[in-house]
Amino acid sequence: MVPGNVFKDRNYSSQAIISLITINYIVFALAVQMCVSCTGLHWFFWIIIAGLAVYNFYNIRFNRDEFSEKKTQIIYVISLAGLSIIYYLLGVAALNCNVPKAM
Repeated sequence: MVPGNVFKDRNYSSQAIISLITINYIVFALAVQMCVSCTGLHWFFWIIIAGLAVYNFYNIRFNRDEFSEKKTQIIYVISLAGLSIIYYLLGVAALNCNVPKAM
């Protein structure tokens, strides 16, 4: 008798985590570009972030068995930390808001 999980793919969670991280980065980068200015954040930015959080919650809940691995959880947390780097690069450094204007 052959056990049922002998031929199970070891990278079965790769597709779910890659698509989730890709969608997070694309939506977040577009939200930062649309809603961040030198004067502050537009209120719609928080609606986009809330929608992204709800999407992440339901996607992780739907694929609970795939996201139960420790490696997948670590990758997800690191990707969320990377979103702060994206915010800094696109929303703070790229705008050059603190540069004095020439007369």
